[in-house]
Formats: sequence, C-alpha cells, structure tokens
Amino acid sequence: MNFYIETYGCQMNVADSELVTSLLITAGHKLVNDMDQAELILFNTCSVRSHAEERVLGRISNEKHRKKANPKIKIGVLGCMAQRIGKRLIEDKIGVDFVIGVDQYDRLPDLLSAKEMNPYLLDFEATQIYQDIMPIHQSKTCGFVTIMRGCDNYCSYCIVPHVRGRERSRPWHDVVNDVKKAGQEGLLDITLLGQNVNSYHDNEVDFPELLKRLESVDSIARIRFITSHPKDLSDALIDIMASSKRVCEHIHLPMQSGSNRILQEMNRKYTIDHYLSLVAKLKCAIPNVAITTDIIAGFPSETDTEFQDTMSVINEVGFDYAFCFKYSPREGTDAATRPDQIPEAIRLERLQKMIDLQREITLSKFRAQIGKEVEVYIEGMSKKNKDQVSGKTRDFKIAVLKGSESEIGSLKKARVTDATAGTLICK
Repeated sequence: MNFYIETYGCQMNVADSELVTSLLITAGHKLVNDMDQAELILFNTCSVRSHAEERVLGRISNEKHRKKANPKIKIGVLGCMAQRIGKRLIEDKIGVDFVIGVDQYDRLPDLLSAKEMNPYLLDFEATQIYQDIMPIHQSKTCGFVTIMRGCDNYCSYCIVPHVRGRERSRPWHDVVNDVKKAGQEGLLDITLLGQNVNSYHDNEVDFPELLKRLESVDSIARIRFITSHPKDLSDALIDIMASSKRVCEHIHLPMQSGSNRILQEMNRKYTIDHYLSLVAKLKCAIPNVAITTDIIAGFPSETDTEFQDTMSVINEVGFDYAFCFKYSPREGTDAATRPDQIPEAIRLERLQKMIDLQREITLSKFRAQIGKEVEVYIEGMSKKNKDQVSGKTRDFKIAVLKGSESEIGSLKKARVTDATAGTLICK
C-alpha cells in the first residue's frame, strides 16, 4: 500500500513516525509525500494539550471525504492520542479504521495484511524498546535518536506517563549504532530523545557516560538532547557538556513554575533554589550556554503572587527562549480533578504577560550576538528570501545568511550583523 503519515507533537513523535516508516517499508509498503496518492493515511498524535487533540480530530474530519470517494482507503491513528482515547475514536465512527498505541507499532504490518482488521492495538508492553529496528530519517540534515521510552515522574499535570508507560532505556550500543548510521547518512546534527534523558541507565552506562561514548562518532558534528529533568541534572553531565566538542552549548531545562508551592503541587521534586543553582553551575562551566525552558501559566490554585514569582525567575535567569503554555487539564491526571482550577480568562492573561516578557528577553539575547562569529549548520532555504539559507547555531538559534541550495547540510562560519526576536541575520 502507498502510505502517508502526518505527525503532531514533540520530536519523540517525529522519531516514532520514522520508526513506523521503517517498519512499513520493510514490510513492502511505499511512503508517499502526497496524501492524494495514499491508500493508507496515518496520523501520529499528541495528547499533551487539548488543542493538540482538537487539531487531529479536525484533520480526520476533513479527510472523511476521501473514504467516501474510495472505500478502500484506511485511516489509522497512532501515538499518544490513540493510547488515551483510541476506543472512543473507533466507537464515535468519525472515519478511523484502527488505533495503535505507542508500544504496538511493530504489529502494524500484520494488522494491515490480516483478512479481518483488529481496530484496537493499545496494550502497554513494559519492555518494548523496538530493538534492532533502524528508523528511516526523513530529514536530510538532522537526526532524532530515541534513547529511552516512557516516564516515571508522574508530574500531576502531565498525561505522558499515562500514555507512554513506564521508563526503560535502550542498550547503549544500539544508541551508538543509530547515531553512527545517522552520521553515515550525512546527518551532522543529532538530538537524543527521552522524556527525561538524565535518568538514562543501561547497566554501567548512565547518561553522561553515554555522551562520552558518542564523542568518538566522527561522522557527526553536533549532539543535542531533550528533555532534562532538573531533579536529575548531575555535575557529571555539566562537566561533559563543558568538555565535549560535539555536545552543543544548549540545554532545555523545564522550570514550569517559579513558586516552590506550585512546584510541589506539580510533583516536580525540586525547589526553585535548586533550579537556580543548576543554572548557576551551567553558566559557570559553560559561559556561552543557552538555556531554554517550559513554563505553565495558571496551574490550579496559582495565586497572583505565585505567578509574579515565576515572572521574577524568568527575569533572573534570562532564558534564551521559553515555551510558554496555559495550563490545560488532561483527563486522567491528578491536577485535572482539582476543584481549584484557574478561570480560562486569567490563564490566558497570565500566559500573554509571560510571553511578552520572554519576547523582550529573547530579543536582547539575540541582539547580544551582533558582531560575534557563529557556526551555522545549513538545514534549508529561507522561507522568506529565496537567496538566503537557514540553519541553527550550536546554541540553538535560527540564523539566515546568503547562500544556495547546494550548501544545505554544510557547516558555515558566519558573523551576526543583525537580529530579531527569533532570527540571527548573518553574513
């Protein structure tokens, strides 16, 4: 069958789509980039916020006409949303033929070849790591390599442990082989993925040791990783970041709130003082480090004073960028059952204040780079100027400079001449 896959959500979902692509191509199916050519349409979904699920439901609704025109077309929903409400998607008869949870992707080829299709493949597999399955990378420049699956943290607002299962790490040698393969394909920028990479552990190899072993992979130029939970960020990890020539000078360190009480209610297992001590260590060991973060506005019971505490910490840290979200209740999490929900209007008001403040800080961070020399990994053509190429610096900033398509996949030294709140202008 010709299959088309549409991916929503985080880089973990991107990596899972590449895994599914590998499984289907190995089974004899063909990936197409045009939905009009597809007999099988797959939606790989996200459940972190309600908006993400609403988008997918809208997309499925938009494609129902295809099944009317051609009843042989199959529509499948994969990933977190399938795991969370898969049975409901089938029972509501919205046009979905089957749903597959995050631990059942290897059963997809058999499902498609069966005489009678099983619409539900949703069981958790506590040991599932998809061993010996090499993903087919869709990007020609950047590679995503999953090093662990699941999560054990159970933050009170987060649906991820409920839809991805418990934490388990892949064997370190499999990770190294995946990174080597990506490098051999010409992907110079590799991102290691896990819900909490800091808790990676395979026998004697923890996450800092894994990074040391990846240092010898000469076919790649850059190593990134997401996401780092502050409670598990070790001095050893900071040391390897400071000494490595491949690990980039960037860390994504979700703070979520600047209030100790709210952090406790979120079940984050660290205080804001601990978080700030980590920031100080990072800046001391890596003076040019870029720190990005996630922050939630309007968690249940958050007071105006506690919101201002968060704003104060944003100012104090000076994040290079922050992904700001209003709290979104997720069915099945502890926080969703609380009676002290913050009204939507207040959540939106706080979110906008947070975004406005961070935009000012981000602009100052980008402008501070003017006059400096940076290394840009060219990932594609600029969307706004056909004579420019676009890429990222080692500290995870988007940069544009004059160039041509032939330079995609190369590393360029450039000088920053101007900056906006989202882009470095280079030459």
